[in-house]
Amino acid sequence: MLIVGREVGQSVIIDNDIKVTVLQSDSRLKLVIDAPDHILVSTIKQDPDKLQKLKKTDRKIGDTLLIGEHVKIAMIQTTSGLLRIAIDAPKEISIFREEIYKRQAKGLINSSNF
Repeated sequence: MLIVGREVGQSVIIDNDIKVTVLQSDSRLKLVIDAPDHILVSTIKQDPDKLQKLKKTDRKIGDTLLIGEHVKIAMIQTTSGLLRIAIDAPKEISIFREEIYKRQAKGLINSSNF
């Protein structure tokens, strides 16, 4: 499990095609998930066998999400504009802070350093 802190406007890139961004609405921090249409985004309720299909829009603190079949994201804490996100994914799925992902895409960072 990876725990990452993100401020408003910052993102995490998952598996090169899913972008999870922290936004603020009024005084609440939320997540917006931008994923291809074929990737299901669901919320995990108390009973993990019952998944509710959601649109890829705002999420709020306390939600646990399932992205695709293998990636779980839990919004676990917020303090003064910082949201802590716990990401549970198989190790073959890449997860990058957006600023690192962009530097790697430009060839400024060698991915073998990770």
